Parts: sequence; C-alpha cells; structure tokens
Amino acid sequence: MKFIVFSDSHGVSDNMIRAVQKEKPDLCFFLGDGERDLSALQKRFPRLPINAVRGNCDVFSSLPRMLVCAAGGIRIFATHGHLYGVKHDPIYRELCEAALESDADVVLFGHTHEPFRDRTMGMELMNPGSIGPTTRPSYGLILTDGEKTETVISFLTR
Repeated sequence: MKFIVFSDSHGVSDNMIRAVQKEKPDLCFFLGDGERDLSALQKRFPRLPINAVRGNCDVFSSLPRMLVCAAGGIRIFATHGHLYGVKHDPIYRELCEAALESDADVVLFGHTHEPFRDRTMGMELMNPGSIGPTTRPSYGLILTDGEKTETVISFLTR
C-alpha cells in the first residue's frame, strides 16, 4: 500500500493535486495548516480516503488535534506538531512519548515546514515538510506491506 502525507499547504491545493496524480496513493494524511485546501483535493479525488488533523493556523477547524489509526497493517500517530513543541525539541521527546503510548509504528507531524525522517524507539518518524507556497514543495510517502514499512520524502518539480 502507498499512503501520501501532506502538511502546511497554506492556501495551495494545486501542489497536493499534482502529487496525488503522480503517486496514485491508496490513502492520504493531511497534517494541518490548510484545512480549506482539502476541499479541492476531495472534489478532484472523491474516492481517496483522507485522514486529517488541524494545525495551529486552522483556527475554526473541527478536525481533531491528533489521530491514531490502523491502515495497511500498521498503526499511525498523526498530529500537526505544535502541541508537542516540535520547533523547539530537536529529538522530539514529547511527540515520541505520546506516540509510544499509542503503540504507533509511524509518527507523522508537520509545523516546521522542514522535511524530516528518522527511525527512533522502534518507530518511523516523518515530517513531510510543506506542500504549500515554498520554493521546493515536499510531501511524504509511506510504503507498507503490513510487515515492512518505508517512509520517503519527495519533492515536486515545477
């Protein structure tokens, strides 16, 4: 299975649409800061399931602040990251502790606009960066067969 991960679109839905057209994912995760941009993605790909959380800029959102779900045989912890201090904690201690309590295999977060991936405490950590108005829009992929899981950071070309 292939999951696509977006964060921080900040008013730019076209980049998400282009990435979905290219990758043809089974499932999408949106990590906040651009909830309004999801409507264009849902309209263009009505059969694509989207799991979403709200970010610090999604002021009037009814989306959850974090979610834990099972998909493709793995447990995923997803959040925007601002509530876990990801901009000020280079080892993401608070985020990892919350994800460990949820028995997560994969931890997804945004907020910093910086792509990041690592493996720690038995979990894959990934920040897809920003898919929004930046010179180098990025997104994440999770590739899994239920036993082996790989996270990848990809960049859109202009």
